[in-house]
Amino acid sequence: MSDRYAKQRIFLGREADASLRSKRVAVLGLGALGSVIAPWLARAGVGHLTLIDRDLVEASNLQRQLLYGESDLGRPKAEVAAERLAEANATIALNPVVADLTSGNARELLTGYDLICDGTDNFEARFLINDVAILTGTPWIYAGAIGGEGVVWPLNPPRTPCLRCLLEEPPAGGDVDTCDSAGVLGPAVGVIASWAALEALKVLTGREPHADLVRFDFWNDERQFLKAPKSRCRYCTEKITEFLDARWSLKASALCGLEGVQIRVNPPGRLDLPALKERLESRTHSPWKQAGLMLKGRDGADEITLFADGRALVHGPMTPERARSWYTEVVGC
Repeated sequence: MSDRYAKQRIFLGREADASLRSKRVAVLGLGALGSVIAPWLARAGVGHLTLIDRDLVEASNLQRQLLYGESDLGRPKAEVAAERLAEANATIALNPVVADLTSGNARELLTGYDLICDGTDNFEARFLINDVAILTGTPWIYAGAIGGEGVVWPLNPPRTPCLRCLLEEPPAGGDVDTCDSAGVLGPAVGVIASWAALEALKVLTGREPHADLVRFDFWNDERQFLKAPKSRCRYCTEKITEFLDARWSLKASALCGLEGVQIRVNPPGRLDLPALKERLESRTHSPWKQAGLMLKGRDGADEITLFADGRALVHGPMTPERARSWYTEVVGC
């Protein structure tokens, strides 16, 4: 039987290659970025991968999220990803976690790893990762892609800058494009995620990753190498972790680029979906469907999906203020 890692070992060397088997990596977000980063790490033989994602596979994901197919629609991404990666490499440990990252669970979910890989699509999660990195000294790799461009930046504060050295606060919701507002090309995401995975292998084998924030616009043939700030911000030098320390119980925010509202609870809970199904059918006089970790139905003009961890998505004219009231009335908090 041929050696699975033979070609990799030729390049890395025996000791560096063998060291990967003892490494633990958390991949946060199994969408377009994570579904490329995670397979490269699994095939390289990283000994333990924790795969964290809150979402279910949707048809709109299939254009660029390579771990999923049509038969996976409606299933949790983390669980499907673990199944696919086990088929690629059954010798590694895979831990799928279906969870929404909040200040209430970030320490628990992201502590105890040699590296955290960012496969998320929002700055709230990235600033939580940054806080965990500051608190624990864990290196992480910031990655993002939108349209035909993307960025990669390996970070290990305070030895390197942290995310807040460059961007002190998360941008306001309307200040940055998202996949829903600007779209995204699958190949662009694939290149950025593969680059992030390559930098991850450098970190895991003891080689120094590149120091710059690198941005490529593949569609317009542009590239930028942004030098890291030489000074360190007060957040990483004084270990100020205000995002981790934030305390909130319920948030309702408008969906970017879509008519609707997202509701999140902190810390995530565990809803009794069968009991809620009975309550909602009595309230709305219409059928609600439970499938795995979600419950879906309509209340007037709004289509509502409730998840077992307490999250909810409302598609329709309901405002965030009304959504908070609806959730408190129906679910409680």
